[in-house]
Amino acid sequence: MQTEQNSALPSQEPSPCAPTPARKGMLMLQHLVNHIGVAVASKLVPVASIFLYSHMMSVYDYGILNLSASYLWILGIVMTLNLHTGIGRYVYTASADFAGFLGTTYIAIGAIYATLCAIVLLNLDRFAAWMALPRGVVALMLVVVMGAIAESILTQVAIHRLDSKRLVLCIVAKAVSTLSLSMLLLVLIDTDKYRAVLWADALVSAGFMLFVLYHLRHDTRLVFHFSHLKYMANYAIPLIPYMLCLTLLSQFDRVMIDRYFGKEATGLYSLSYNVGVLTLMLVTALLNVFTPSFFSAIDERNYPRLLRESDGIFALGAFATVFLVLFGETLFGWLVPAKYASALDLIPVVALGGLCLVVFQLWARLIAYANKTYLLSIIASVVTVTKLGLNLLLLPRFGYKSAALTTVLAYLLMSLLCVWMANAKVGLFRVPIAKHLAYLAGCTVLLLIFAYVPLPAAGALAAKAVLFVAAAWHFRAPILGLLLVRSKPVQ
Repeated sequence: MQTEQNSALPSQEPSPCAPTPARKGMLMLQHLVNHIGVAVASKLVPVASIFLYSHMMSVYDYGILNLSASYLWILGIVMTLNLHTGIGRYVYTASADFAGFLGTTYIAIGAIYATLCAIVLLNLDRFAAWMALPRGVVALMLVVVMGAIAESILTQVAIHRLDSKRLVLCIVAKAVSTLSLSMLLLVLIDTDKYRAVLWADALVSAGFMLFVLYHLRHDTRLVFHFSHLKYMANYAIPLIPYMLCLTLLSQFDRVMIDRYFGKEATGLYSLSYNVGVLTLMLVTALLNVFTPSFFSAIDERNYPRLLRESDGIFALGAFATVFLVLFGETLFGWLVPAKYASALDLIPVVALGGLCLVVFQLWARLIAYANKTYLLSIIASVVTVTKLGLNLLLLPRFGYKSAALTTVLAYLLMSLLCVWMANAKVGLFRVPIAKHLAYLAGCTVLLLIFAYVPLPAAGALAAKAVLFVAAAWHFRAPILGLLLVRSKPVQ
């Protein structure tokens, strides 16, 4: 895929207006900070559930809130057939008719959503029984889905345009509005406090959807082109099994824990899981920042640059994982209520699983670039069946905490299959994985040492501090190198 910009020969003389390397570094840092802000804001409700909601509602209510979140992503995929994800790929094609494509997307997902929404509402009691949730929760989730889809569309457009400043302002406004209204309703509602967060999320989501439609009005031509529908269907529909499986991998543990052990165990596991995957917010922000650079590097066949960027992103993810493995349980033991203390030992385990998933996120981009999205669905389906089987085997025997171990094994298998597919079926260049596996092994050793080797409290803390400083020094070069990567602006 060649655009006019990418196929043009570089000038032999630097433009007098060209940004200096220091300026480029500052621009990349600004984009990174903005996208970290977007990632944090997008996860503000689950993060707030760790630090705020856990203090204001019972473990039972917290379990219902997280159980509904698990189903929310499934609804979002099914009720749009995932078609909106085609926007993020189409905008990088040459001579893209973006306005017509966006209009076709609106019409297609609007028709699908309205049809499926009517089906759910006409059978609300049945769906509520299937999900083990109150019927009012299911109805509110239908509204929250609209806000999630609108946020996804706005994010895809902003990433392409390198408009991270405006994106972070919009997402932060949505998140702060949801959090503020949630806190107000939590004070006003005496029982079933999970309703406070869901009502706040639904009201803000409806308003945010209207805002996105208005904000992108000049970029939209409300027409329906079958060619656009075919393009998004060819890209997005093969991804449906992948997206559903990814949701099952990250969320369905809570559904199974709820079935086996009840809402309180679900709440305990959910809090530790939400902490353990905080690293993924940082990595998601980095991937968003470097998405334009990723496409331009492949178009130019500048694979060494792409590998350097990927090494830097993984290094930052590994450094964050080391921090959670060493200090996660202790730090969050100070920050969350004592009623969650029994589950905090899961944080390092989940963090290790998150680092395994980082490897997959890095190299799944190659498969998506090649429009071989069906390969991602094959990988995710195999891993999901494996994980569900492990959960069925281990949860009844070893309790809800074994779900954290199956998470690590599943994400490791997912990454290994992804790299194999990228090398065997895409073949743009040889994807290395030995270094990633070495770092995963090192983090595993750290986790096992501090979990099972008896050490005096003072000695353990000193050892952790030394290891953390050593990790910071070791990862400094690839992390700082990210600031020097060039990212071409969209013309």
